Amino acid sequence: MKHSLDELLDIVYRYYPRGVGITDDVNEELIRQTEEHARLVAARIQASKDERWHSMLRRIGDRFPRMLRNHSLHLTAGGCDGCYSFTIDLRNSTGEPLWFQISFLAPYYIVHRSCTIEIAKELRDSFTVSFRGMLFIVSRSPLDPWLISNPDHDSPRTVTVTRRYVAFDLSPDEQPCADWIAHEIEATFGCERMPPEVGTVLVPDVAPGVRLPGEVRLYDCLFSDQHTWVKPSPSEEPAPRAKVVESSLTERFVAVLTVLRAHHQIGWTLRWPAMVRRLPESERQSAAVFLSASTDGFLHKDKMLEELARMRPHDESPETLRAMAAKREFEALVASWDGEGDPPASMVAWASSFLDSWLVDSDSEAPS
Repeated sequence: MKHSLDELLDIVYRYYPRGVGITDDVNEELIRQTEEHARLVAARIQASKDERWHSMLRRIGDRFPRMLRNHSLHLTAGGCDGCYSFTIDLRNSTGEPLWFQISFLAPYYIVHRSCTIEIAKELRDSFTVSFRGMLFIVSRSPLDPWLISNPDHDSPRTVTVTRRYVAFDLSPDEQPCADWIAHEIEATFGCERMPPEVGTVLVPDVAPGVRLPGEVRLYDCLFSDQHTWVKPSPSEEPAPRAKVVESSLTERFVAVLTVLRAHHQIGWTLRWPAMVRRLPESERQSAAVFLSASTDGFLHKDKMLEELARMRPHDESPETLRAMAAKREFEALVASWDGEGDPPASMVAWASSFLDSWLVDSDSEAPS
């Protein structure tokens, strides 16, 4: 190895701000404002212009025609990863392509392939349901008769989940290809292969991309956070939730979800312009949001009024003005409710009418 572990961590902290934006969740907006993040974006853009990369890719493509796929086209806009990535599909080997990743933050590369593991887990005592384009995570039993019509008490409570992870051991059929390309990488960039015992070391106080604090490894920072670098442990795998279809919900729960869906649509529309502004310019045109929310199956008047009070317009677009008008109407309905029991019919009718018109007519509705 060209570097000690401490030296590798020093490299990481040049491009990932230490301790910034890390609370119970990750504040990406704060991270994007740091000098370290600006340095990382600049490194990506500069890497995309390196003719050594393009020349090497052409040579490999000539050697393995119709087998190469470039996974680094996004670097020109400064988005994602700290490495060049490409795969070679050998077709007749394991059925999985070989991955080659070359860090441009440190002089190292890696070669790996994907594996899968099946894990049997007991379902959580909660469930998810897709309702009008939003995924609701419900912290109640999928057998609760208040929420589910005719609950199936005989349904299996154990499911098998499949997880993908990285493997660094290659088959005899893959090894000649990996050796030839590894020689090209080393000759082109003067780098060496980073072994798993180094790359899987945990890095404290940073949060690149999809990783949460405490789960970040050197590979995530110097290469990519789009892979699972360690074989999942069945004991550490979180229990999945049951999936419930909308047609199985009770009328009272449909009423609750209708009101919640309108509530979240208003809030999402008012936040969306600010969310878009935080994205890199290259990502704004294709930006999409997967809408999700949590509920215990009931409406909570005080919480809803508190959230409505925090909602603010971020621009003067027609969609925002329309959402603000809907917010005032909805806020009045919630304020006049006594907060006891199921939502009143007037509130449910308003929410249903609002959703029917908004989800059909509004151009600001997010893909889901």
